[in-house]
Amino acid sequence: MSRSKKITRAAAFAAAAIMMLTAGACGGEEKPKTSDSENPSASTSDNKDAGASPEESSVTMKTTTAPAVTTTTTTTLAPLPVLDEYKETVEKNSDLIGWIRVPGTPIDYAVAQFLDNSFYLSHGYDKEELRNGIPFIDWQCQFTTRTRPANIIIYGHNMMEGPSFAKVTTYCPWYQKNINKAGNGYSLKQYTENPVIYFNTVWDKTGSYKVFAGMFTNTQEEHGEVFYYYRQRTIANEGEFYDYIGKIMDRSQFYTDVDLEYGDELLTLSTCYYPFGQNVDTRFVLFARRVREGESEEVDISKAYINKDPLYFDYWYKVYGGSWGGRTWDTSKVKGFDEYYKAHETTGAAETTTAATTTA
Repeated sequence: MSRSKKITRAAAFAAAAIMMLTAGACGGEEKPKTSDSENPSASTSDNKDAGASPEESSVTMKTTTAPAVTTTTTTTLAPLPVLDEYKETVEKNSDLIGWIRVPGTPIDYAVAQFLDNSFYLSHGYDKEELRNGIPFIDWQCQFTTRTRPANIIIYGHNMMEGPSFAKVTTYCPWYQKNINKAGNGYSLKQYTENPVIYFNTVWDKTGSYKVFAGMFTNTQEEHGEVFYYYRQRTIANEGEFYDYIGKIMDRSQFYTDVDLEYGDELLTLSTCYYPFGQNVDTRFVLFARRVREGESEEVDISKAYINKDPLYFDYWYKVYGGSWGGRTWDTSKVKGFDEYYKAHETTGAAETTTAATTTA
């Protein structure tokens, strides 16, 4: 990638940030760059694009990254060159950011990024129109040659043809069968055989990630409370990290022996998944965290098990009955999680009381 292209990319992100700040200052809501920035996927049944989801109201521009990655966005270090194996592809399309590979599936694709999430919904690697589109990174996940965002969010269509994320859903224990709220007899084969996935940038080939969760969730408020997982592109502090991980784990279809800690770099793969039909807009989302510097890629798969009571949304319970039984996952797997909430319990209650008094 030429120096001029790097400067152009940086300038474009800066311009986007200014526009967002301006919108906030004027009291207006920030609008997603497409009808729904986390909804690029289409159904495997008839390849129709997914519907729109609620708009986003705010964006945090702060960034944290995994300990192995330089956390400053301005550095005196020289930019890293594009790796030789990616040079030819980058020369053809400077939007290329990296490569995603999910073992045990056909997912082994280049991943692009553009300042409009709708573009690669319907364009290919040559930037020509392509109905199936290609996998792409959320436009607000900011990269430099030496830094990565705290949460790399990659979207892909769920289609039968082309570079699709359809097989991301194989991590869902009941993906090949009808929904079964108990999860009895369903398999974690894809996870136990492939607990590690890979995402390399065009500048850095060290992206190994341990899968720790996968959830089935709604995107429309008419079907129940929405968990806006795609808004957490950045993680500003410990509270944001613990809150985000807690919501993911409550909803996860399975649990693993993978531990997490504040500062871990996350990888999120999102695709459409329509077991209720396309009138109920839903997603399957896979979460992984980057292998830390000096850490082995090995995972104890024998300790993985299906969560028989994940937190679902109202429509699910309307169809199947019942309700969520509450948090049961091992919170000790998230370093500092329990200590943080214990320390902030009193403070949080006091803040709530003060806010309520002020509002009244």
